[in-house]
Amino acid sequence: MDSVDVENPPAPLTQPANSISITSCGAVADSNPTNGAADSQSVDSRAAIQNCIDQAQSQGKILWIPQGTFYVKGTTGLNAQGITIAGAGLWYSTIYRDVPVPNSTPLAALFDLTSCTVRNFHIDANAVSRSTIGGDGGAMDTTGTDWLADGIWTQHTMSGFWASGTGGTVRNSRLTSIWADGINVNNVSLGADTGNNLTVTNNFVRGTGDDAIAINSVNYNTNSDGSKTYYNPMADVTVSDNTSIAPWGGKGVGIYGGSGHQVKDNYISDTARYIGLGAGRFGVNGSDLLSATVTGNTVIRSGGNAYGQGQPALHIGNGGDGQNTGIVDKVTVTGNTVTDSLYDGIAFSTSTNTLLQDNTLSSPGRNGIAISPSFYPAPTGSATITGNTVTGLGSGASAFVNNSSGFVATLSDNHWPPAAPEGPYGGTPAAVPGTVQAEDYDTGGQGVAYNVTSVNGNANSYRADGVDLDNTADTGGGYNLGWTSGGQWFRYTVDVATAGTYTLNLRVAAPSAVTGALHLSDASGTNLTGAVDLPATGDWQTWATVTTHVTLPAGRQTLTLDQDNGGWNINHLGFTAGSGSPSATLTASPGSLTFADQAVDTTSAAQTVTVTNSGTATASITGVTAGGDFAQTSTCGTSLAAGVSCTVSVTFRPTASGTRTGTLTLTGNQSNNPTTVALSGTGTDTTGTNLAAGKPTSESSHTDVYSSSNVTDGNQGSYWESANNTFPQWVQVDLGSARSASRVVLQLPPTWGARTQTLTLGGSTDGTTFTTLKSSAAHTFDPSTRNTVTLTFPAATQRYFRVTITANSGWPAGQVSEFQIWNS
Repeated sequence: MDSVDVENPPAPLTQPANSISITSCGAVADSNPTNGAADSQSVDSRAAIQNCIDQAQSQGKILWIPQGTFYVKGTTGLNAQGITIAGAGLWYSTIYRDVPVPNSTPLAALFDLTSCTVRNFHIDANAVSRSTIGGDGGAMDTTGTDWLADGIWTQHTMSGFWASGTGGTVRNSRLTSIWADGINVNNVSLGADTGNNLTVTNNFVRGTGDDAIAINSVNYNTNSDGSKTYYNPMADVTVSDNTSIAPWGGKGVGIYGGSGHQVKDNYISDTARYIGLGAGRFGVNGSDLLSATVTGNTVIRSGGNAYGQGQPALHIGNGGDGQNTGIVDKVTVTGNTVTDSLYDGIAFSTSTNTLLQDNTLSSPGRNGIAISPSFYPAPTGSATITGNTVTGLGSGASAFVNNSSGFVATLSDNHWPPAAPEGPYGGTPAAVPGTVQAEDYDTGGQGVAYNVTSVNGNANSYRADGVDLDNTADTGGGYNLGWTSGGQWFRYTVDVATAGTYTLNLRVAAPSAVTGALHLSDASGTNLTGAVDLPATGDWQTWATVTTHVTLPAGRQTLTLDQDNGGWNINHLGFTAGSGSPSATLTASPGSLTFADQAVDTTSAAQTVTVTNSGTATASITGVTAGGDFAQTSTCGTSLAAGVSCTVSVTFRPTASGTRTGTLTLTGNQSNNPTTVALSGTGTDTTGTNLAAGKPTSESSHTDVYSSSNVTDGNQGSYWESANNTFPQWVQVDLGSARSASRVVLQLPPTWGARTQTLTLGGSTDGTTFTTLKSSAAHTFDPSTRNTVTLTFPAATQRYFRVTITANSGWPAGQVSEFQIWNS
């Protein structure tokens, strides 16, 4: 037995004056207890109750529900407008919805109410899940003006109150064991577009499968035909003095968009999996949250690990629903108490102008106040954080962490332990020679022990200040460091037994090869290893060992693992004593360069070769040369220290058409002297050449087998056809590099009948921003001219050429069989 509700209820109320009892219309009370299921012998009173509702509306009377359980059977509910519906009390009068399950008919709510007052009765149902098949209709869908729900007890329905309109109130009600939301005030219920000046107060909500209480401001909904219906942002909703306990599928209180809301003096506890109290926006179609006040609330044992996210007890910002979109601005959070949070006490994602003041946080499961924790990114934002108290921190946890360089937090007069200084994880430096586990980076937090541009990780519970950690499948198990990205770094305090050169074995995984992935540096920033290239291991959890060398002094020191390019994981760093005489070895990456078609007597864009001294001694460089139709510039100078890299930029200027070859050569004292890179390119004479022939293509869409690759295959009989009945559509050719052109030829299969297509020709150097080369116009493809259309325009140098089609008289789609691009 988990819970018992015991109550000494007041005596039942008597039938008021000027009222109609549903029994006078033929409704029949059932005296058998429900015991969690409908009475199979009960009488269906739906028609009788609806008849009485209609009479009450026409006569201006109150609808009375006397003592007893009255059944509404089947999939049709009850509808009322502008009346009062009253019962003898929530312990005495029950309307029970009995839907045959499994059910295949989507259900409206039991009550659809417009501008009504309902009070003092109980709603129950036989729904067994949050699904149509489980009989999941809501209890009350409400809209209108100045409506009231007072003293209603709802159980076992999909939702309790789904309510919109102006001036409505839900008060003194209880909701237990609800499959979805308990109380959801919104701007969409029953076809409304407004949700203003609504009040939710003094209610008890326990055991909901979604948010216990939600302010749900919807910006738009997408209709079945793709069009959108827009709604007015909600304003001035008050949620006060409510109790939300154990919502197992959502938040205790969720604020989703709108402005002017007051959420105050609520008690929230045991959210099991999700955020306790959240102020943000819901989904891509939700309204922005432009102001709200959250004050005097108590949040106990809240937050959770739904979706492996480590959700906070109290959250401010977008992304509380995983969408990470929209504006959250001017949220004031004052005087709240957050106790025993499962993870961070209070967390911020992207939000601006938040005031976090005079809140008390005790015994958080992770950190006290966190900006941009895992799964709640805050690349930008701002908050004033003042007068807050954090106590009872666990080992390794921080009262305040800011994981975002773009979120500006102004701190003053807060009461919490000082941030931990940088130091070795676990208190003892890792021994060298030996193995340094990647997850055991130093303590001290963002900007001190590590620098990350976003916080990620599926296994950050390993340590309270954990970021970017994942469970590893490598031998030995444990954790690895992931979510690598250029500019991030992690520091490790080590104790080196003996000065000397060490072999560094990096245990890494990378789905694809990464050039210049990382380097190791010392406390002064000196690059100790040079750029380290990583091979493709094939998967994030397929591991290999990459070896390089590092020279270290003896004693305690801090090493920094710098992430220069992302796309890899690391499990550990192994240091072993080196052997043999030091020597220089130059490694060039890539080992060859190929240049795309280049017009004769024109110079290509430069390609870069990275040269790394992967040996243990300084390399003396006596020459860097490029032969044939190739030229180079170099940053290598005359010497290159062990572990250091330089770059050589190579360009191609063909003197004749056809394949051209050459060699980049570095000479010096390296053990692999000379070090060479093979060079090749193709010179082209553009006169009389279709530049598009055989080039890659892309499209807005295609139907069946008629993809865009057909437009450059040289076969006028094959063709591209877009999705039907939807314009505009486009097809484009990528020339591989910017080329000068002044004429485009478009063709359709020569056997097709005549048709006219309205089209525009655009060009782009980056595939994103397009310049109009030929304005929109109708062009006729005529079989008498082999269904050929020629577009001429002032010469333009572009890499991407795109034809956009907005109409076609012959078929409701864009169609092109050949897309030719000519220099003249």
